[in-house]
Amino acid sequence: MTEEQMKDVFETYGYGEVYSRFQTPLYVTGLLDEVEEEVLEDFFDNIELTPAVFFDEFRFWFQYFSTAQRYL
Repeated sequence: MTEEQMKDVFETYGYGEVYSRFQTPLYVTGLLDEVEEEVLEDFFDNIELTPAVFFDEFRFWFQYFSTAQRYL
């Protein structure tokens, strides 16, 4: 997924400020580089995060969610 797609999804789900904080860690880790936009959308449809979420928490829950989806 491109940075612009990531930003759009975060903003659509009300996490624009979170994306601003996570932009560099997302780039450095490449966490969402090979992820389809729909997977991130599904994540936000099913998981509610606080605006103060840390990147490590987001990464844990996103990886947990995406792994669990493979087994459904």
